[in-house]
Order: sequence, then structure tokens, then C-alpha cells
Amino acid sequence: MPIKNSIQHIGFLGQALVKALFMDRIRIYMVDDHNLFIKGLQALLSDEKSFHFIGSSTTGDHFLEQYERIAADIILMDINMPEVSGIMLTKMVMDKDPDARILALSMHNSYRHIEKMLTSGALGYSLKSDDLTELVKAIRTVARGKKYISQSIQDTIVDRLGTSDEFEEHDDISKSKLTRRETEILRLILKEHSNTQIAKKLFISHRTVETHRKNIFSKANANSAISLLRYAIKEGLVEV
Repeated sequence: MPIKNSIQHIGFLGQALVKALFMDRIRIYMVDDHNLFIKGLQALLSDEKSFHFIGSSTTGDHFLEQYERIAADIILMDINMPEVSGIMLTKMVMDKDPDARILALSMHNSYRHIEKMLTSGALGYSLKSDDLTELVKAIRTVARGKKYISQSIQDTIVDRLGTSDEFEEHDDISKSKLTRRETEILRLILKEHSNTQIAKKLFISHRTVETHRKNIFSKANANSAISLLRYAIKEGLVEV
């Protein structure tokens, strides 16, 4: 066989080998405004031989520019993105490509965020704080076109559905670190309800209220009712 033909033959074999190696791998594209998180997650998932990271975007505009050229099996979508939120990006993607498979990967575990992402078309929702095993399961499930809600998110949904009292929540998803339940309890605390009263009103245990109270004061960096009130006003969680 001539040398030229041999080189071409080797080249074809190499391309076929590369194609075979990646054929059964899940192609992942990440959208997150923190490049350090993107790199960190890729490193953490590097041992998963069935995963193949094909690219990332740190802004919504860049993602939209790249989307037509992205051949991903799954898109990991953050919510807090500059210029265009992950919720809006998900809606825009689903309008263009109803078969797109999007897994929300966020720090937010409030019912409002979960509901908005899922109604926008995301197939799944996971927290950045979930353990690696949970995230791997979420990615594999959504990549197959199946819905997946991580256990921590399921708890939030069950918690929300078990509450009969409705209240308005601040619309800016980037401003409040509290969950919907924590916001509800914060408002009751500011109305000077005791733990026992809150537990009865929300049909939860006294211990659960205590846990929420500790988390609220910790997240608000508050050590008194006054400092908690300042936090609530600053975050737009109560009206002055």
C-alpha cells in the first residue's frame, strides 16, 4: 500500500477510534457564571468515564451564540446568570429545541426557583451542595430524557405542599438566601410568634422550627430580632 494511502488509512482509523470512544459517553455542556465552579466540577467528575464535557459558557449571551453548535446530551444550567437568568435561558432553549435536556444545577432550594425552572422546561433540578453520587445519578437520568429531582429538592417540595398558608415572596431570585419555608418562619418570628406557636401554625415539629430558626439567624448573620428585621427589610422579605 502506498505511503500516502497508508497515512490516510491510519487517519480514518484514528477518527473511527475517537468516534467509538465518545459514542457512548454523555456529552455535557455547562452554563454557570463561575468559571472556577465549572473547572472544579469537571475535575470532580473526571473519574466518570461515561461523561464527556464538551464546553461551557459563563454568560447567557455566549451560551445563546454557541447553542446552534452545541451537540450536548445534557445542559447543566445555573439560575443566577448575568444579563439573562438561567430560567429565561431555559425557556429560550426549549422554544428552539423542545427535545433539549436541561438539568438545573443551583444553590437555590426554594420552591419558587424549583417551580420556575421546571415549568420553563428543565427536566431536573439538583443543588450544588448535593453529594457527587446524587449529581451523577441526576446527570445520567436527565441525559436519558427522564425527569429527576434530587432528594433535597423533594424535601423542599413536600415541605411546600404541606403548607396551607400562602405568602408573597420577593421576585428577585438573586437577593434572598432563605428558602420559602425559612422566609415564612422569619415573618412569624418578626410577628413575635414563639417556636410552639409556629410549630402549631405550620403543622411541623418544635425541633424542626428550632432548626429553621438557627438556619435563619445564621444565613442572616443576625444575633437579635432587630438585626433580623434589618436583614428582612434589606432583602425585601417584609414591607416597611
